[in-house]
Amino acid sequence: MKLDFRCAKCGSSDYYVKTAIFPEKDSKLKVEFGTYYLKICSDCGYTEIYSAKVVNKELKKVKNVPEPKPTP
Repeated sequence: MKLDFRCAKCGSSDYYVKTAIFPEKDSKLKVEFGTYYLKICSDCGYTEIYSAKVVNKELKKVKNVPEPKPTP
């Protein structure tokens, strides 16, 4: 996945993306699992977290953009 990015900490444009799954509670106190993308600066390690539901929804609005694949 390639998003426009400048690290807020060091200003670098180099980063990699990892996929993480975290437990979430819904309003009925059920535990479900949500998928998130971790965008990590290659230079300083500063990390931003994005909901996969929101990112994938936005990518579908843009035609011909493939689904993001997790980085191992």
